[in-house]
Amino acid sequence: MKLLALITQVLCLLAVSTAQDFDPFQNGPYETMHKTFYPILTSGLDHILNVWAPDSAEVVNTPIVYFISAFGGIMPGECYKDLFTKVASHGVTIVEPSMLGNDPVSNYQGIWMDDIMEWAETHLRKELSNAGLKEGLVLDHDSLFIMGHSAGGHVAVEYLKHHCGKAKGSILISPVDGFDPYGLIDIEAITPGQYLNYAIPSLVLVAGLDNVKGIDGAGAIMPACAPNDMSNKRFYDAMAGQTWLVNATYYGHGDALDDYWADTVQWVHFCAAASEDHSLEEYRRHLSGEISTFIKYVMGQEDCSVLKYLQEPALMPVETTVLYKPSVAEPELEKCSQSECKWQSDPYKHN
Repeated sequence: MKLLALITQVLCLLAVSTAQDFDPFQNGPYETMHKTFYPILTSGLDHILNVWAPDSAEVVNTPIVYFISAFGGIMPGECYKDLFTKVASHGVTIVEPSMLGNDPVSNYQGIWMDDIMEWAETHLRKELSNAGLKEGLVLDHDSLFIMGHSAGGHVAVEYLKHHCGKAKGSILISPVDGFDPYGLIDIEAITPGQYLNYAIPSLVLVAGLDNVKGIDGAGAIMPACAPNDMSNKRFYDAMAGQTWLVNATYYGHGDALDDYWADTVQWVHFCAAASEDHSLEEYRRHLSGEISTFIKYVMGQEDCSVLKYLQEPALMPVETTVLYKPSVAEPELEKCSQSECKWQSDPYKHN
């Protein structure tokens, strides 16, 4: 009995040590590689593909995040290099296909992502090896996350509305619904007051200035990049799975981008942006930490204690507010329990 008690005590200490070692707001333990693949130079590829991956000689089994950039996938992956390098350092592979030649309507449906996933499952590891990536990386094609920024969030939701596939979770950074900022074309992913037809663990990362116009006094000429009625809370309210919403209150819609791109957005006043006394580096550390924590929680790679990084603003590197709601599809599900994506043809009903 004493031996059993001693073993139990050691295991508990190891568990505590693991949780304490994980610091999502600092770079993770892995060096990373960023590689861009071009259709004209890469057999079978029909999109420009940016990939960030851990570069390790030791075995690292990584989930894969498929990311749709702003403007529904038009924004080049180069704009997100710092953010995704940070995430990849925690043992995550990120694949960002830039839209190339899709008509806008079918692009917003998101089904083209299936072709990207099929290509990646067959060719990506070999292409990364040819590019010089060390031998340790193992791509877990059965553990996928769907992530989008701005109108890329619309595409991510539409994809999951068609099927869950192998998706374990969704991550939406300042998501915006609709097709155009003026609402002239009626293509929307969400019906307000109605749940979506899938339930998946989800993280909605909000910038507090999303709904502020970039040009003061512009009236209706230049709408906000993410108006309240078309963004953020609209997505949170529609989710039928357990969902966290973390709002970085002093940051703007384009502040997730690398400095050059974020500064350009601020210079042209396209979107409202953080003031100079709020660090964009700190904001990207915040975003990467939330993304890494969410993925590790959903994958069961860290215990329930890491949820504090999603739920306690005092632990985050920037000022935030937080919302959480449990799963509608699985009301009996405990907060610390991971769940698989559940899909049905009709929207989940409100209780």
